[in-house]
Amino acid sequence: MTKKIVIGLGALALIALPYIALAQFPKAQMSNCCKLKHDIDTVAGWLENDVVSEKAVGANCYAKGQTLVVTDSTPDWGGVCTMDSVYTVTDFLFWIFTTFSVIMGIFVGVMFMTAGGNPSQMEKARSMVTYLVIGIVVAIAVKLIPSLARSIVGV
Repeated sequence: MTKKIVIGLGALALIALPYIALAQFPKAQMSNCCKLKHDIDTVAGWLENDVVSEKAVGANCYAKGQTLVVTDSTPDWGGVCTMDSVYTVTDFLFWIFTTFSVIMGIFVGVMFMTAGGNPSQMEKARSMVTYLVIGIVVAIAVKLIPSLARSIVGV
């Protein structure tokens, strides 16, 4: 009986702990603009380091704890900022997959060179080449995600 009570109180504490921690911080002000890290659309003028918002150009806006001056005004600023985030995430994933593919390529090359005619080692290295190719294909596919997201978001 005591064991059930302790487990129940522990589970309750784990559920309540995040809410208690979040209550300690002041309520954050919502962002109403974003500073771009990528060139989203050169035709529309959404370029790197631009501050995009629905407010008028030259107005002050709030993003990530700082006050910025709007350089591009558009009603689609939420979609533009979302696309900037998609580009950031896909760039990170591309470099992760590319790095792993290069490391795996070196490892597979060493395995081929040290196999010394051993059929089991050669077969193991050949199967790893398959995973190497899959990693490269995934890295290239990650770079296609922003195009797909742009068509969905409509920016």
